[in-house]
Amino acid sequence: MRKLAIVILTGVFLILGAGQMNHAQDLTTGSIYEKENVPNRKPVPLPHLREADITWSKMLWRMVDLREKINQPLYFPTAPFGARMSLIDALLAAVENGEISVYTDDQFKTIKDVETVKSELGGEPTTATVVDVDTGLPITVEVPGEVRTFEVREYLILEQWYFDKQRSRFDSRIIGLCPIRVSQRKDDQGNDTEETVKRQIFWVYYPDAREILARHEILTGNNDLSSMSFDDIFLQRRFSGYIYRESNIHDNRAIQDYAHGRSALYESERIKNMIFNLEQDLWEY
Repeated sequence: MRKLAIVILTGVFLILGAGQMNHAQDLTTGSIYEKENVPNRKPVPLPHLREADITWSKMLWRMVDLREKINQPLYFPTAPFGARMSLIDALLAAVENGEISVYTDDQFKTIKDVETVKSELGGEPTTATVVDVDTGLPITVEVPGEVRTFEVREYLILEQWYFDKQRSRFDSRIIGLCPIRVSQRKDDQGNDTEETVKRQIFWVYYPDAREILARHEILTGNNDLSSMSFDDIFLQRRFSGYIYRESNIHDNRAIQDYAHGRSALYESERIKNMIFNLEQDLWEY
């Protein structure tokens, strides 16, 4: 009887120890429970559109500055933190895994390879002169570059506004995303200057990326359970930006090509108000 009691107590201690070990492992993954909501989420299906039902349409390019508070969920964390990552890190990981393709421009025809993308994000190797420990002579070695995704501080969003007479709805859909790297220009010695350089890294066709973006959660408030996905942010239009370009007869030129400073902001607001007034004029009150 005494031996049986010892065996039972030993089993109980082993079970409790395994439970504490599993609890510790859960804590190391960032949660005391397994998250199943966002990682297994599917993007919300959008209604089918027929050309015969679209009576008006307009293409707009919108610039999103990640320094604005409402846009910061797209920028942070600046480096992958467990399952959480920024929008550019999520897109880059999907490109590396072959889940999506990225393109050179907003026509989505010419595919851009992942090595070129990393190079344009600062991942190109450089050379440095060091002293050989064996000979004591200076030698030139190749230093691998650092992919600086944290320098992506803006996004250019291509969206199409339209009126669907079948559903009597004035709406918009995002067509493409383009991360923009904001960095300092280098001088001849490789040092940073005060001049800022903006460079479009790649274009991603948004409908192809929705499956990926719907599975990446982001934090938007003080409650971790109220997390959303990147697809939710864009679908619900929880971001802020100004109109950078509109489709026009002048080769779809950008506003900065014919207006500067305050005049460019006025032109952006004029296009925004034109869209707003057009929607209001569709209805009778």
